[in-house]
Amino acid sequence: MNADEKRCNLELRLKCVTPLGVCPSGNRFGQTILSHQYTAYPLRVSPVFYLDDADFQRAYLYVMSTSPGLLAQDKLNISLQLADHTSVYLTEQAATKVHSMPIAGSKATTNYEIEIGEGATLEFVPEPLILFADASLEQTINIKIHPTGRLFLSEMILPGRLARGEFYQFQYYFSRLQVTSTCGELWFTDAMRLEGKRNPFTKTNLFASSPVLGNVIIVLPETNLELLSKSVEDLEAANCSGLTVASSILPRNKGLLIRAMASGTHELKNYLKYALNCVRSSIHQPSLPNDL
Repeated sequence: MNADEKRCNLELRLKCVTPLGVCPSGNRFGQTILSHQYTAYPLRVSPVFYLDDADFQRAYLYVMSTSPGLLAQDKLNISLQLADHTSVYLTEQAATKVHSMPIAGSKATTNYEIEIGEGATLEFVPEPLILFADASLEQTINIKIHPTGRLFLSEMILPGRLARGEFYQFQYYFSRLQVTSTCGELWFTDAMRLEGKRNPFTKTNLFASSPVLGNVIIVLPETNLELLSKSVEDLEAANCSGLTVASSILPRNKGLLIRAMASGTHELKNYLKYALNCVRSSIHQPSLPNDL
């Protein structure tokens, strides 16, 4: 175990293999396996599942936490490395609760370091992030991706425990995303700062009727992005109500950015599943299994 591993709460490396060994370049039929894992409190990872009858290559993994959520001064570091030609669907067992941090200046931080190899695909669909009253969270996501790699990265943000009437009582949420090529070329960056108590827009009709926020980053090589944009914005085809959705093409035509606002968590989850199936259809892969 090296020093970098000790600093991580979760470190996963995945590779593609056939019965004869590591997948040769271009092999479509190798299976993705977990070649290395390191976990430290509070994170754990499930065994690998293969849930697609039509695609046994893709690995399904669930991240689990043994803590009640994120507390003041918590720091989570997560490292994911997808070797060439791997295919991974990663999600979480439960929502992440960001608890109250009433002491001024206190916060929790999360940091993701992700690398996606040649011809590899990562679908990272976390469960909702719930910002309790007086919570503060800063998140950093750094992604290195091969020009032939693919990415679907989503997030769901709840501005409080809505069922209890807690609405925008947190302090702030700040997220920074950077995507580069594996050679170090900057492709794009994104930053989002969401104010809680100091947010002047929370009583407007838009925020009050659609409190659940969603963001999606899609990176796809050699894809008709205009057609994909129309598909992900087609809420009639999605059979989703109570949503507002907009998409835009990323710089250098690398993919799409989607912003969504929903009346409830269930509505947004259904939409994210639809959007992911649109992406899979665009690259001629099986749809998401019904039990996810």
